[in-house]
Formats: sequence, structure tokens, C-alpha cells
Amino acid sequence: MDRNADATPTKDFFVRMITRDIALEDCLLDLIDNCLDGARRQIARQEGNGAVVSNYDGYWANLHISQEEFRIEDNCGGISVSNAIDYAFHFGRRPDAPKEGDFAIGLYGIGMKRAILKIGTKIAIHSSTIDEAFLCAIDVEDWLTHDRWEFHMDDAEKIKGTGTRILITDIAKGIAEEFQDKNFLNSLCRIVARDYALFLDKGFSISINGIQVQSYGYAVKESDEFKTYRSSYDDGNVRVELIAGMAAPPPSDLEPPERADASYYGWFIVCNDRIVLPADKTERTGWGDDQFPAWHYQYNGFMGMVLFHSSDPNLLPWTTTKRDVDESSPLYRRAISKVKIATRPWIEYTNRRKSNRDAARAIEDNAKAVSFFDVESNPVLKVPNLPTKPKIQMANINYQKPLSEVNKVRAAFGDKFLTYRAIGEKTFDYYVEHEVEE
Repeated sequence: MDRNADATPTKDFFVRMITRDIALEDCLLDLIDNCLDGARRQIARQEGNGAVVSNYDGYWANLHISQEEFRIEDNCGGISVSNAIDYAFHFGRRPDAPKEGDFAIGLYGIGMKRAILKIGTKIAIHSSTIDEAFLCAIDVEDWLTHDRWEFHMDDAEKIKGTGTRILITDIAKGIAEEFQDKNFLNSLCRIVARDYALFLDKGFSISINGIQVQSYGYAVKESDEFKTYRSSYDDGNVRVELIAGMAAPPPSDLEPPERADASYYGWFIVCNDRIVLPADKTERTGWGDDQFPAWHYQYNGFMGMVLFHSSDPNLLPWTTTKRDVDESSPLYRRAISKVKIATRPWIEYTNRRKSNRDAARAIEDNAKAVSFFDVESNPVLKVPNLPTKPKIQMANINYQKPLSEVNKVRAAFGDKFLTYRAIGEKTFDYYVEHEVEE
């Protein structure tokens, strides 16, 4: 006798699982991604092509975040009623679903649902195209009690200018606590400025609680001695571009690592203009992998970017959260081999400049900031060819003194932030000058 076990998931289990392992920031970014994809589709329809969009002027997404409610609204074309019924509210992308469109950043069909279910339990989605509009009101607690998975939609008034409005109330307790935390909001603004910098530079506007987010402003410094690396190639149906150069001079040897801001430095991985891995200094971008040196604070000042573009977003090496890379992707591994080539001149330069710090600083100070994406193609990262100084046999000196006396020495030098190492060198140099040298 045949027997079949019922494997249908419960709604409560399903909702808990899809929302459990995604950070709140990632949920909000998923909602912004939907806005950008809507704008891109709208622009493609108007211009009649599916190329990478170069101008988002006039398109915007506004987020309003408080302990009581969350709202996100845009003017990015809206969702048609037929798409909402057949596809937009489906968990996961159906096989017969239309393509998101060329160069999309939303691809798994889970982002909006996962985000709204994580944030709260009372949800209203109002979306309007030029021709029609709908309103979908969801009471999550009530919806979970029914076996059917549908969301009811009503006709609604059209939104002036077209777009989508999502309002969420009854915010989950833990989410509400984060929403009222100024540190969370400041961090979210920084992440949006960084991860959507390419869209912001192209004219798209994002505001959070009435404050317009400013682009991260990626730039490198160039001169006759410093030339940024820039090259591109096609890997199947994916266009890959690498850009790498000096965003800032390397730190002084006297600068302690804990005081060096490295948030701009390292490798940035970009998929269809969305930054998915920022300022990476780990094996994911080759550091410390396969006899390549691990990141050291002396490399601060280096910025590199790998940009993947494809009309089919499924070919790109990103994860479902779009905040990490798929390191197992052959496409990605091939790109990393070129990342190491682009990085090597900077490593060698920072090693050489240790014995030529003053000469290096003079050259570095002459370099001028250039927009990261305005640099010309160049097959190698050009750095100064510093003269090699004769090696002098050196000795390390290590000793301890009372902090009160050390602070008096700092005061005498007129610098209360002087490092211990600098104090040791200055006092030694003073003794040599006044007691040893003639």
C-alpha cells in the first residue's frame, strides 16, 4: 500500500526561517534594490534598450524610520496588477516569471517579502503604474493562521508620478529597538552611501528620515608618478573591470595601526553597480592566500574595485543577501588572479618607501584626487621608483618608564598624542646630537 508523507511547510516555520539569518540592514537594502530595479526598468522602457543605466536623474527612494512605523516610498514606476498577482508576492522566483530585466540587482524573488515580514506585522503596500494601482494590506498574525498563502489586493487610487509605498506598523520589538538607536541609523546611512555610491553618482536620490544620503565619493590620487590601474575583459556573458590605485598616501611607520582609518582601503567587489563586498582585506580578495601577503596596515591608502556587469544577474558571483561573494564561482576566482597582479606594485612600493619616507611623502603630496571612474585605461599600477638607500644594520631598543614621566616628555615636545615609539626615537636622537656627535 502506497503511503505519502505531507512535507508542506507551516507558514510560521517558513517565515521564521527566511527572516532569521538576514540582518536588518540587508532587509532595508533589499527594499532599496527593488526601487532601483523599478527605475532601471522604467528608463529601459523609455530609452528602448537594456544597457547599463548611466543617468538616474529624477528617480528617488525615501525611507522613514521610527520606533512606531517604517515607510519606504519611491517614484520608480510601480508594480502592475498582473505582475503583483502572478509574481511579485510569490516566495521565490517562479520558472515562468518574466526576467527582472537586463543588469538587474534583484534576482531571487524573496527580498521584499523577507524584509517586510522581518520588520513588523501590519503591512500596507500601495503601488501604482501609469494605468492602474492596487493596495495590499497584510495582517501577518492573521495570515499565519490560514492554510492559504495568498495576499488579498484591492483596487486603489493611482499615485501621482507612479511608484510604490510600503508602510509597516506593529514593528517587531527587537527591530523597534534598532530603529530608535542613533548608531544604527548612522551606520545605515554610511552603508547606503557606500554600497549605492555608483547609483548616487548617476543621479539616483536616497533619503533616510529626511536627510539625503551623499555618495561615498570614490577617488584616487594621480600624478606623473602615480597612475591608476584600469583594465577590463569579457568572461562569457559577464563584463569584468578592475580599477586600483592610491586613495591616500600610506601611513607613516610611526602611526599606530589602531589609529589608522582603513574603512576606505582594500578591495571592493561590485555586481551590476551594487557594492556587495566593501574594503575587503581577507582571503576573499586574495590577501594571505596562496603565498600572497596578508593585509598589513602599511598598505592603507590602497583602493581597488572589481566590477562585474551582466544582463543576466544570475551569472554574477554574489550571495542572496548581496552583501558577500560566492568564492566558489570560477568567474570570481579568475578575477581574483588578476586582483593579485593589480595589487603587487602597491605592496612593493610600501616596502621600498620605509627607507625613503621623506622622498615618498614629497611625491605623494603632489598627487591630485581624480574620480575613481574617470581614470584612463592603464595596464599596470604605476608607482614611484624610489632610490634604494644602502642598508644600515639596525638595533631594537625596548624599555619601560613611568607614564607620568613619559607624559612630561610629551608636554616638552608639545604633542600630547606622541606615540611611545616616537618618544623613544626623539629622546635617543636628542642624546646622540648633544652628547655623542661633535
